[in-house]
Amino acid sequence: MANYSVAKLYDILLYPFLNNIRKKTARIIIQLDPKSVIDICCGTGNQLEYLKNTDIRLTGVDLSPEMLKVAKHMDCFQQDARNIEFPDNSFDLAMIQLALHEKSFDDQKKIINEAYRIIKDNGHLLIVDYEINAKTKPHSRYVINAIEFLAGKEHFRNFREYHKNECTNKLINGNLFILEKKIFIAGKSMALQIYSKRPTKFRRN
Repeated sequence: MANYSVAKLYDILLYPFLNNIRKKTARIIIQLDPKSVIDICCGTGNQLEYLKNTDIRLTGVDLSPEMLKVAKHMDCFQQDARNIEFPDNSFDLAMIQLALHEKSFDDQKKIINEAYRIIKDNGHLLIVDYEINAKTKPHSRYVINAIEFLAGKEHFRNFREYHKNECTNKLINGNLFILEKKIFIAGKSMALQIYSKRPTKFRRN
């Protein structure tokens, strides 16, 4: 975000749109019963707030100091998602929510590889992001495209490239993760996907 005052308004502005999505995401995470969760590109830490009354050890990383000032009451750290400063096999579950579409494809791959590295064997990766297709409601399609266009030229270009690359289809390597479930949400404008990590010893050569 551009500055601290805008970051403070971020969740207020997006709350009506994201509240139900974050509730659903939290319910699914609780059902998976992880002992530890990392939110990659956590922003203001709002998704972690929906899990704070559980026994899950919660961690977040984000590159934006402005966002992290809002998330200061959570265990959120300023780190580059392309080079996360946690050891291998540190977390039972990693989530990436509405962050991949705004990155270049090369950066997306680096983030996914880092997620694989820090997730424990047989742990989970949960991704929530836009997936605009023929079944998306016209109003949702229009609003999302408008928001992404207003976010800036580079942001919009990455958003379009993300869909050109079939969202996560070309991004998630089946040698790293196995898709367990895919749920369309938000007027079928987003997909919530649950992957399990393929342990290194079972990866195909």
